[in-house]
Amino acid sequence: MAKVTDNTSKIINDIESKASIFLRMISDEIIKISTPKTPKKTGRMRMDVVRQVLGLKGKVKWGKNYAVYQETKQFKNYSTPGTGPHFAEDSARESVTKTSDIARRANLI
Repeated sequence: MAKVTDNTSKIINDIESKASIFLRMISDEIIKISTPKTPKKTGRMRMDVVRQVLGLKGKVKWGKNYAVYQETKQFKNYSTPGTGPHFAEDSARESVTKTSDIARRANLI
């Protein structure tokens, strides 16, 4: 008689754990890339960034209520060179190009 051991739940838990780590690492990458591009008059918007990973869902959110306007609207003069609109979107797009490397570091692949 053959004995079969089902490790499915262990494998699923392991992958979900690594996927959660991956999401945390990708959110860190988004913030790292966006920080020098985020408009900065006083620096408060750069400091007020929330990254949250709960299971297999993650988000990065700039906490200042004016962040959405800074993200979507081109203003004439920015106080810091190299900053401007689409800092969050551009950072997320650039981070996507690094997913394979980040997945390897998270032992997901």
